[in-house]
Amino acid sequence: MSTAGGTTLLRDPARPVDIATILAEVDDLPSIPETLIRILKVLDDPASGPADLTRVVRMDAPVMAKVLRLANSPYYSSRGDLADINRCVAVLGYRTVRQVAICITVATSLINAVEKAGGQLDYRELWRHSVITGAIAKHLARMSGYPDPEEAFTAGLLHDMGKFVLEIYAPQGYARLVADRQRRGCTLHVLEQEQFGFDHAALGAAFAEAWRFPPVLVRAFAEHHAEMIGRARARHEQAAALVALADYLANTFEPPRSDLGFDPTLVDAARLHEVAGIPVELVAADREAMSDAVEKAGAFLQL
Repeated sequence: MSTAGGTTLLRDPARPVDIATILAEVDDLPSIPETLIRILKVLDDPASGPADLTRVVRMDAPVMAKVLRLANSPYYSSRGDLADINRCVAVLGYRTVRQVAICITVATSLINAVEKAGGQLDYRELWRHSVITGAIAKHLARMSGYPDPEEAFTAGLLHDMGKFVLEIYAPQGYARLVADRQRRGCTLHVLEQEQFGFDHAALGAAFAEAWRFPPVLVRAFAEHHAEMIGRARARHEQAAALVALADYLANTFEPPRSDLGFDPTLVDAARLHEVAGIPVELVAADREAMSDAVEKAGAFLQL
């Protein structure tokens, strides 16, 4: 990690820091994984298809092994016989396997980097919360008729990517900020804005953009804490609304076992339901199915 006079820039309150600085200086976080570059190129090419995706995944044995393990988990299939990536794509579908591969490559990079950073934030619990949010976002997407539930899963799973990056860039300082949130009784993203001039949502979106993620995901990461009024209309607004509601529900249905900086009492839950277009009563009635989806998504905890 780059330093100035032996001190990480974000830990020096006298020195201004912007997102571009962090993008340039987080050496502990690998540049975009080569496999992800190839997957996103497949995504960008309208002439590409399942054969192109399987070719990319086959080139990365660890990623392929994880894709196959997840494909055979209860979350995606109870068959247990998907031993080949071609069959995996044929059974689960091109879009599902593509989104799983994206999640695996990004999550592996983030988790490995945070593990080395030596921070105080419970990154394993943060990842558990991310998985739960992704599972709920996908479930809500199906309830609301969102056109790509797997896209909603990816948006939910990676919505707190900026927290992982801050934990890599300034682990001690970020832990203090999380603790300070309790004392001051305000939301973490407000304190992040005060301290850094940006929050984890904006930082996660900046990394996603630098890693050439699809614009709908970049916008969903950026806006999942934004104040939205009325029913979300545009696709990126719908994705952000689903993630925001899923984030809240993940913190109430399955509360984190340690402080991750989120206080559901400071959230206008009624507004989140309104913007997502999913009534509170509908979510309450579907709680058992949602809990089942969360339990099955536990396969993602073993990346």
